[in-house]
Amino acid sequence: MPKQYKDPVNYSLTENDFASPNYDNFLDGLTDVPASIPLQPYSIDRAGIKEQFAYIKLRSLYETNEWVTVLANITMQVGLTGHRGIHMSRCEEALFSLLETEHDSLDMFAVALAEKILVLQDSESAFVNVEGTYIHKRSTIKSHKQSYDRMTMFAYAQAEKNHISKVQIGLAAFNMTGCPCTETFTKFAVVPQLKSAGFNLKEITKILDITNSGTHTQRGLATIRIDKTDEAVTYEKIYDVLSKSCHLVYELLKRPDEHELVVRVLKNPQFTEDVVRDIIHHTIKILGVNLRQETRIFASSQLYDSIHIHDVYTEIEKTYSELISEHE
Repeated sequence: MPKQYKDPVNYSLTENDFASPNYDNFLDGLTDVPASIPLQPYSIDRAGIKEQFAYIKLRSLYETNEWVTVLANITMQVGLTGHRGIHMSRCEEALFSLLETEHDSLDMFAVALAEKILVLQDSESAFVNVEGTYIHKRSTIKSHKQSYDRMTMFAYAQAEKNHISKVQIGLAAFNMTGCPCTETFTKFAVVPQLKSAGFNLKEITKILDITNSGTHTQRGLATIRIDKTDEAVTYEKIYDVLSKSCHLVYELLKRPDEHELVVRVLKNPQFTEDVVRDIIHHTIKILGVNLRQETRIFASSQLYDSIHIHDVYTEIEKTYSELISEHE
């Protein structure tokens, strides 16, 4: 086992060091400062690199024979016990060794990277967090034009000696909401005018039912993260959850598509609270049979409010068993 030094920078040479015929070996060991004894005897939970960007080759969602390139922001960390620091270059070596390989999913890339870092750093634990910018190709509902829409993919992997202890995946996509308060007020505020115009209750009710009442709308960001406790928990199914839970927006919309989206939003206006509850509801509906009692689910909704200066934000984070008990 290599010798560990205490405070190599201020090390005092001995006669044996000075006279050693293998001075280069001695110098190599002395200057491995990350492997030296910590100056203070405290273990570190996580130390490593943040804001490391790289392009990753992934299999695209729904297009099993198509590969896409994702720009990823990567965090690589290890737990430290008995070592002063990490070897940063070994994190880079682990990352760069995987960049020319095609990966079936972002979480599989994160797992492979965590396993490599664990070995190269000779640590008891390794942590990898990846946020990737993914361009999702899909058809608009009315004109059937191809739209290329930006989403964020999340993957987290935690490796311990000889096993992967945790994997979490998720998606964040832009959505549109309409305010239920203003829409309700707009809808029923017109009743006195309709009554004055001579319409009876039955006619007014019919008018209200077929008219799209106005309200203020806003763009938002809906996010979901799930512990991957089963291989059936995939990005494809998570995207299905989001698309059923809120009104996802498109980069490309022709007039019929715009009309369809706006009418859909007005017929089903949502608070941020509604969005996160719907995400949880559809997560349980679509993935419930594949979730364990301890599976942790996170859902959030942030709206860039159109009539206020502030944003609006809501989140839920609970285990599957906690959510089921609330539903019952």
